[in-house]
Amino acid sequence: MTRARHAARAVLLPLALLPLLTSQLAGQEEESRGLVVRGLTFDGNRAIDDNTLRVSIATSHSSWFARSSLVSWIGLGAKRYFDETEFRRDVLRIRALYRQSGFAEAVVDTLVRRGGDDVRVHFLIEEGEPIRVRSLRIIGLDEILNVQDVYEALPLQVGDPFNRLLMRASADTIRLRLADTGYPFPEVFISFDELREGRTAEVQFEVVSGARARVEAVEVTGTQKVSERVVRRAVAVEPGKVYRQRDLYQSQLNLYRAGIFNYVRVAPVDTVPSGPDDTLVTVRVQVSEGAMQRVRVGAGYGTIDCFRVLSSWSTSNLFGGGRRLELGARFSKIGAGDPMNFERSVCPVLEQDEPERLVLNYNLSAALEEPFFFSRQFGARVSVFAERFSEFRAYVRQAVGGDVSVTYRTPWRLPITLSYLLTYGNTQADPATICALLNVCRLEDAEVFGENQRQGTLSLAVVRDRRNSIFNPTRGTLFSGEFRHASRYTFSDERARFSKVTLEFSSYHAIGRRGAFAWRLRWGTIFGAGFRGRGLDSIPTEERFYLGGANTVRGFGQNEMGGVVRVVEGDTVTVDGQQQPITRFRTSPIGSNDLFLLNAELRIPLGSSGRAFGALFVDAGQLRERLSSDDGSTLGDLSSLKITPGVGLRVSSPLGPVRLDVAYNPYGPTPSQLYLQTRDQLILLDQSFTPKEPTFWQRLRVHISIGQAF
Repeated sequence: MTRARHAARAVLLPLALLPLLTSQLAGQEEESRGLVVRGLTFDGNRAIDDNTLRVSIATSHSSWFARSSLVSWIGLGAKRYFDETEFRRDVLRIRALYRQSGFAEAVVDTLVRRGGDDVRVHFLIEEGEPIRVRSLRIIGLDEILNVQDVYEALPLQVGDPFNRLLMRASADTIRLRLADTGYPFPEVFISFDELREGRTAEVQFEVVSGARARVEAVEVTGTQKVSERVVRRAVAVEPGKVYRQRDLYQSQLNLYRAGIFNYVRVAPVDTVPSGPDDTLVTVRVQVSEGAMQRVRVGAGYGTIDCFRVLSSWSTSNLFGGGRRLELGARFSKIGAGDPMNFERSVCPVLEQDEPERLVLNYNLSAALEEPFFFSRQFGARVSVFAERFSEFRAYVRQAVGGDVSVTYRTPWRLPITLSYLLTYGNTQADPATICALLNVCRLEDAEVFGENQRQGTLSLAVVRDRRNSIFNPTRGTLFSGEFRHASRYTFSDERARFSKVTLEFSSYHAIGRRGAFAWRLRWGTIFGAGFRGRGLDSIPTEERFYLGGANTVRGFGQNEMGGVVRVVEGDTVTVDGQQQPITRFRTSPIGSNDLFLLNAELRIPLGSSGRAFGALFVDAGQLRERLSSDDGSTLGDLSSLKITPGVGLRVSSPLGPVRLDVAYNPYGPTPSQLYLQTRDQLILLDQSFTPKEPTFWQRLRVHISIGQAF
């Protein structure tokens, strides 16, 4: 026993002392490395922003956890150490950057505060008056290009500070314009006169275009499993055509879009012409094949979806033709939907929904893609699926089906997709919505609207995406439009026929280096096979428009906006002289056949890390029910428009911005029809029932999600 104790002490004592020794060694290492940079700031800089100055110098501040006075004592975060020699060089680096930017008289001073093991660095900058461009001249383009268009496209313009980096970029712009016109080896010689006394500069570009060339041959290298024929089908460069640089870029984009290459380079074999009269160019296509099989697994949580998981397996180059087969599975409402129902508290928002709509959502799919269908301008896709999904408070849909689509990639980067979708399934909606819309109030009669239906939908969609990022855009625009039609000619059953149009436009404008202002406009309308009663018959419940939630009008909860119908189930009520049992209210959205949505959002960086952003937003929306074909209301009728403001926080993550939004709803509850549901029918109790006014805190809507709202 004694020997065992001694052995235990021999092992445990060094382990107990290890943290102390490690901390002492770390402290000695930190002391030997110097002072920790807890702050790095700039003052007086207007022409060059803080981030550009930070990346141009060697001194950098520590991470937020290491420099914040609130949490730095914990010892977390990456530390950056102060180097006296590099710091002195940083002053010269900033001066050189200002001189390159046209500010020859810029003065850089410094203020360094040392305290204990910390140091805070402050650069004081006096930019002075810049040297400005007085004249720009291009020689040698008059007979080749529209010189005025070239002048307007130059990054450096008359009146701008004489930025030599932009001057070189302007020369590159001229070279690219010539390369797109058939001149693969242009030369642009730059000359300038800088007059310090008058603070002006004169810039001249002398162009030697060389001979106009055609493509002589296209070489393909690097293929192993993928057929060379697949590569050539994707390449926009063809022997005999005039050489154009944009064709090389398009070829590279087409090959990357195929999803089977890790590396693609499309460029001329020679970088200089073999002679002054060389009019033929050989283009080489170099590729490196990527993994042909990929597995993807993901999981997440959402206030409406509860826990969700997804997985997919894909194989590329199926049958050797660059085709892609993907098998996928998605599940949501895990923890709230039968048969995988946990405690309801894990998804508290879903407690407001009806139990029959709390079912496990799923989507099982198989898709085959042909990246180049007959030609590189066309792509095709065929898929089959089985799915069940529920819309919060509105409906549950279960269906199987398949679709076929063909996409035409236009020369204007405006892909057009024609598709046909055939499904067989049913949609279970609240009987009260059917009663309110179609005046079918007997539960037995309403059951027919939940029977299986065949729906064939023909759609035409266009998308024009000019955004600089899919997940967090700060510049560019996005336009999308879709027309969907289901009728007897597309093999749709009678109650599954409609025509639907939706248009959406989003625009993004950079503010400073990382801020942005974004706005979005969405409009939609839908027509059924005919008009009957208060609403449109033959419009499937899942095709109607709904608003409210994290991505539309954030002042309302999911699908809360627009018309609703309420069913009481509480206390007692007298109907035809008899006491009817009632337990509580049930609220269901009825959607609409006309939609208008407008969002505006200002995104402001918080701190210098580039990871956190604040947001100010205003959402405006309207759901309007068109009562008949001769309603008389106009497209611009916004009499029921609702506007809700809010604030938000975004934090960058590998999956996209994690978003927290808090919006305020200044409007009271929407008046609605109030029904009593008995064993066999719905009885109208009140034509315009209005619940009590909410408190201030009940008017706030909190949304947590991943990705920007638009």
